[in-house]
Amino acid sequence: MKLLSLRMKNFRQHSDSTITFRSGLTGIIGPNGAGKSTILEGIAWAMYGASAARGTNDTIRFSRAGARARVEVELAFSLGGHEYRVLRTLHGAEVFLDGGPTAVASGVGGVSGYLQSRVGMSRDEFFNTYFTGQKELQFLAAMGPADRGRFLSQVLGYERLRRAQELVRNRRSELRSEIRGLRASLGDRDELVGLLTAASTRVTEAVDRLSAARKEAEEAAAAEKAFAPRWEKAEKDRERFRELSHVIEAAERDRDGAKRELERASAELQVVDAAEKELAPLRTQLGELPAATEACERFTVLARQEEGRKALARQLADLDAELTRARERREKLESAPELEKKYSAELEALRAQRDTVAGTLDEKKSAWLADKQDAFTKLTGYRDRASELKGQIAEIERLGPEGTCPTCGRPVGKDYERLLEELRDQWTLLVQDGKWWAKRHEQLEPRPEDLVELETLLPQLNEAVDDRARKLTRCQSALQELEQLSTDLAARTARGEELRAELAALPGGYDAKAHRAADDRLKALREVEKRAARLEEAVTRRAAAALDEKQAREREAAALAVVRKAGKERTALDFSEETFAALRVEHDRLAEARRAAELRAAEARGDANTAEQVLRSARDAVTQYDERAKTIAEQEADLHYHEELDAAYTDLRQELNDQVRPELSEIASAFLAQLTDGRYTSMEIDESYNLMVLDEGEEKPVISGGEEDVANLVLRLSLSQMIAERAGHPLSLLILDEVFGSLDVARRDNVVQLLHHLEDRFEQVILITHIDGIRESLDQVLRVEYDERAGCSHVREESVHGDEYPEAPMAAD
Repeated sequence: MKLLSLRMKNFRQHSDSTITFRSGLTGIIGPNGAGKSTILEGIAWAMYGASAARGTNDTIRFSRAGARARVEVELAFSLGGHEYRVLRTLHGAEVFLDGGPTAVASGVGGVSGYLQSRVGMSRDEFFNTYFTGQKELQFLAAMGPADRGRFLSQVLGYERLRRAQELVRNRRSELRSEIRGLRASLGDRDELVGLLTAASTRVTEAVDRLSAARKEAEEAAAAEKAFAPRWEKAEKDRERFRELSHVIEAAERDRDGAKRELERASAELQVVDAAEKELAPLRTQLGELPAATEACERFTVLARQEEGRKALARQLADLDAELTRARERREKLESAPELEKKYSAELEALRAQRDTVAGTLDEKKSAWLADKQDAFTKLTGYRDRASELKGQIAEIERLGPEGTCPTCGRPVGKDYERLLEELRDQWTLLVQDGKWWAKRHEQLEPRPEDLVELETLLPQLNEAVDDRARKLTRCQSALQELEQLSTDLAARTARGEELRAELAALPGGYDAKAHRAADDRLKALREVEKRAARLEEAVTRRAAAALDEKQAREREAAALAVVRKAGKERTALDFSEETFAALRVEHDRLAEARRAAELRAAEARGDANTAEQVLRSARDAVTQYDERAKTIAEQEADLHYHEELDAAYTDLRQELNDQVRPELSEIASAFLAQLTDGRYTSMEIDESYNLMVLDEGEEKPVISGGEEDVANLVLRLSLSQMIAERAGHPLSLLILDEVFGSLDVARRDNVVQLLHHLEDRFEQVILITHIDGIRESLDQVLRVEYDERAGCSHVREESVHGDEYPEAPMAAD
């Protein structure tokens, strides 16, 4: 595998970085935190996706990019004679082969699976083969022999054998538990067979009882069936007997009703005859009714007119009383205009006086308050200044001539006495002035007498103004009332004249006694009229009553004929309730016998079903026993297989470990000889995975820290070589991240020279380091720097001598 180019856009701290990789030894140089290792993470993320990156999608995006900014890594590499271009984003990925325009694989999972199949390595195998870091070398150095053995097995892929063996052992434990559980619930087969035999016998007995019960039920049903015709005839005769009895009873009721209707019709005809006799004299009396009605109507009209005269008289009396009261009120209100003029003048004068007093009061009060506030302000200022001077005097006295002036800050020196005397004089003047202003403030504290007099006079004037205003309001209301009274008097006088005219136009002469006599006569005639109307109605019912009498006689005759016919047919039936009762007893006995036989048959059928169910349960128990026994045998065979497989895995792991140590020692020895210029020619790994450096065939008892780093580096390179060979690819790419560790300058140079000597094995080696001193030994130098202002990393290519290639920038932000 050979890297060709890498472009990272909004990936970690790289906002937009593009790198072209060359063959040979390439150094990625920059300070810690500049973004060197992020380049390796970008390569791995392009190949294997999220599983090869740290954190989540939100942490992968460049911190200063927008929330919807596109995160993209594009990696180009060659492998097996083909060139691959991988384009991966947060939510998608594509792979293009040999510069083709169409993707050969797409999707996050699809691309990762496709590349894993082409590279022939999982993500862990890829990292263990091509990547080596300082932390990993330190980790190897800190390991004990047992941990180192497990690490080698894991890196070489043998860890999968251990996991497979754990699965086998877990399944073996499950099989043992399942076998114990099945054996515990298996039971005794002989006991189950005995239960099966007893159940078969019970079924045979139950079937025999069922046959006998069915035969008995059939015989009882046959006897009941033979008796059925006699019982059915008896039921029909009884039903017909009851029907005829009901017909006779109904006809008798109808005959009785017809008799009652005949009696009612005859009585009604008698009433009609009596009504005709009584009606003749009443008709004579009703001849006076029209004249009596006319007289009552005439008296009613006169009564209404009399009521109208009385109402007009009452209205006229009320109106005269109102006119008298109105004239009296008008006399009282005639003085209102003069009073209105008087109160208006007094109110205007009082308001003017009040406004003058209020203005004078405000002026005097404002002047008094201003003088009082001014005195207080001056007094406070003098007190504050006196206190300040007193403090300055005390401070100067405390410091003496060596102190500083409190106003200008210069040293006092020889002016000490003069300055102190001036300050004391100022303080004395301030105290005198302050006393005068204190006395002035004390004088201004009580209110002035003229101010108090004005404040007393103002409420009195307000009260007088309110009094005149109320009186003026009452006078104005009286004027309005006087005007309204004049208008009302004229209107009411005119209305009185109208009422007198109406009263004179109404006629008199109404006689209440004659009116009552006419009403009494009309009322008596109305009663006669009502009686005659009822008698007339009775007379009109003669034809209907005669028809009812005829129909009642016909209904009585028809009902009598029905009674005679039905009675003759009922006598011919020769039905007897005693005979029917005897037949019912026999019928019930036969039905009860049939039901009892059927019940015994049902019980026998239930016993037979229960016995068959017990038989099936016994058979199922035996079958279940045989199936569980078979399952136990199969699981015991499976358990034996897993025990053998566990032993085989143990042997295989031991055999592989025995094979890997000599092979790994051989590759490591070749690397060690090249790295140490032949000083150390051999390195071995014993059965406990201890590393032994041999000096002329003898184990070197003590090695320095640098030599230990060399040994661990050699071991790690050897592992990468073995993994690549087993994957079917030559190890053409090697990436070393900060591997120099504690190596001195000479050892670092040897490591670099070793990597140059291994160019026939490693076509492309990438060194990530913060050490700038190795640049002249490199074939390509990539400088990584972090821009604090822009918050992103920049990558540019430099010459091995330190000057930048301006014509080919490696980053664009």
